[in-house]
Amino acid sequence: MLLEETDRYALHRQGRYLVVAFARPHRVLGTCRVNGGMSDSLTHLANHQSCEGVAHLARYETVLGLGARDYHARTCAEAGLPPETTALMGTAANMQCAVVAHADAEDLRVTVVATAGVTGNAVRAGDPAGWHEEADGSRPARRGRSGESAARTGSAGPTAGDPPPDDSGSGTIVTLVLINHPCTPACMVRAATMVTEAKSTALLDLRMPSLQSPGLATGTGTDQLAVAAPLAREAEWERHWAGGHNTLGELLGRATHDAVTRCLLLQNGIVPELRRTICAALSRFDCDEAALRACAESELDAPDAAVFAENLQAIIHDPHSAAAAYGLAEILDLVRIGVLHAEVAREAILNQAALLGAAVAVKPERFVALRAELEPHQALPEGRLVALAVVRGFAHKWD
Repeated sequence: MLLEETDRYALHRQGRYLVVAFARPHRVLGTCRVNGGMSDSLTHLANHQSCEGVAHLARYETVLGLGARDYHARTCAEAGLPPETTALMGTAANMQCAVVAHADAEDLRVTVVATAGVTGNAVRAGDPAGWHEEADGSRPARRGRSGESAARTGSAGPTAGDPPPDDSGSGTIVTLVLINHPCTPACMVRAATMVTEAKSTALLDLRMPSLQSPGLATGTGTDQLAVAAPLAREAEWERHWAGGHNTLGELLGRATHDAVTRCLLLQNGIVPELRRTICAALSRFDCDEAALRACAESELDAPDAAVFAENLQAIIHDPHSAAAAYGLAEILDLVRIGVLHAEVAREAILNQAALLGAAVAVKPERFVALRAELEPHQALPEGRLVALAVVRGFAHKWD
């Protein structure tokens, strides 16, 4: 199916493949293992679904066994693409959920063709890594941050002595970026950084959690991108900059943010309104639905605990409670990075937990009483203290 055609390229989607065919020579900067880096000789960009997102172990073994170059050649052959001049990216995301976003200003147009999934291996830049590359492949990292063993891994895949390859991420954001004017190599690099920033802001705006640390995610462990701009013809000039103070940078940021945000809705069902829950705010601190049910069972008598469990969805979706929960998550983040120092941290957390409990109770006037109830428990792990605040708040709602 032809999705879009200009005097510079044609964008097609066919089954598991999404293909950009250049109508004139382009400069491309890409992350692909094969034909990646900076190139002026590519004829095609492609994205494809290489496997299912979960438990597709036979396919994973096939991809891993072929190696990067043989897999590239086979996949290009399947799609009818020339392997020597194609930059190929891949993902477990559905190509039918791809989004094409545009941003325009004066003579500039930026097009972003994105696929995105984050539920499998969302990470925050600087999280402890699970893999270490060596000359003959990759092995599990021996030690993570602070001398600990290898971090939690959010990416699905068997232990095969190599990490999930770039074309086999169970959660991956792939961005194909098309600029309508020639750009210098330096401008292309700056454009790639702007696209990366915009991808990260899309995740941060949704407060997506990292699956490998308590922090907010800035991407996934298998993200890929390619930025393309036509080569300058006679009498054409090249753009030199794509930063945040210049219109090209603005357009790159807007189009990428829009594309990634909509992809997450189509692929994962993630939308801002559905992130308005207590657990969306605090699950990365171990306050999830299971923790809330367990706390209710230990704190309430059996009939009240059953009522709490049956109405949990309504409780966690309450707007004022969710607002208080996000406020508490922000405090916990500020404590973690040192903006709030240790001498005030416990009191700030206690105050916000009591405010959360009062919001659940729908009785702001109970803040002082809830604070007094929670104070003896302020040394509890953060998730347990928060769960206790929610359950005690529910009890106050009906006393």
